[in-house]
Amino acid sequence: MDDETQWGQVWLLFGVGLAAAAQFAKLSLTFAALAALYDRSAPMLALSLTAVSGAGIVLGALAGFGVARYGPRKVLIGALILGGILSLVQSLVLPFPLFIVSRILEGMAHLSIVVAAPVLMIRVSARKDYPMVMALWAGYFGVGFAMVGAALPLLLDRIGLQGIWALHGVLMLALAGAVASRLSSGPRGREVWPGFLTYHRRLYSHPNRVAPGLGFFAHTLVFMAFLTFLPPFIAGPLPVALVAGLLPLIALVGIFLSGILAARIPPVRLMMLSYAMTVGMLALLALAPATFAPWLAFLAFIIIGIAPGAAFAAIPALNHDATGQAEANGAVAQLGNLGTGLGSPLFALALGAGGFPGLLVLAALISIAGIVALGWISHRIVRQ
Repeated sequence: MDDETQWGQVWLLFGVGLAAAAQFAKLSLTFAALAALYDRSAPMLALSLTAVSGAGIVLGALAGFGVARYGPRKVLIGALILGGILSLVQSLVLPFPLFIVSRILEGMAHLSIVVAAPVLMIRVSARKDYPMVMALWAGYFGVGFAMVGAALPLLLDRIGLQGIWALHGVLMLALAGAVASRLSSGPRGREVWPGFLTYHRRLYSHPNRVAPGLGFFAHTLVFMAFLTFLPPFIAGPLPVALVAGLLPLIALVGIFLSGILAARIPPVRLMMLSYAMTVGMLALLALAPATFAPWLAFLAFIIIGIAPGAAFAAIPALNHDATGQAEANGAVAQLGNLGTGLGSPLFALALGAGGFPGLLVLAALISIAGIVALGWISHRIVRQ
């Protein structure tokens, strides 16, 4: 921790986060172009998207151990170099099986980035700025997707999908060089690998490590599924496409608002407050006439956005050493990917069984479960 926040380095690491978000966006936002490049069915093409999340589900906690053991700077530089090389290789149009393998490896690089970068952001920040710095990091995915989405029409027209992948690869390598030159090495950990099951059991029995990830898990179960299924039901007089595009951007307001609130409200309590207010907003959405539905949904997404910002703020608030922060980030990455993977199938079932009310009831139940889980674990947190 520095006496003063090194904002230039904070913004550099946020830029790294934007490049990590582009590892998803460069495919998910260009799915039609991907289908033209690889003549495969939609489910097969979807493997190229889920491969990255799959790495997070399986290896998320292990990435936290790796960052704690070898140091966040070294892991981040290596992950950026690996991600850059993979993106450049992908631009050569690999055979589809090799392309999927490259995406699995890219998932490992992405995972290492999103675990190591916030640990470094904490290292170069003053304690008083932790909530705002972590709120900034929590917004990397939404901001990255928005920036890629804004640039894609021009880039696809000018350089095509392969050119976009090559450009992304060059950007990742340039960021690796910037991190190597701008950030100093910190002390390495001395952790000895205890074994896969032992490590996971130790991690998930430590309330300070697991509390941020637990709150983030409840958020990810709802958030991506809502973005997928909710817009047609709450658009009211507005175009559905407009509402669908605005919802993730509006959630960023809540994420950045959490940086202000978490400086005044303990982050775990703030997550619980976000979920409680979400339940209230869902009840209002269920009763609102169509004219008011989109505006209530926008307000609901601001409230929903507070939870992830508070989850990341909880990492340094509950874990004051680099090892604890790395392991907590690993749990956040693992549980976040698990929530994203489970959310859409669960909400698809709820939609089929109960329509729009089914979506709202499931989201309310998940939010209530988040409150109960965080309330339970808050009594077991070790005060530091």
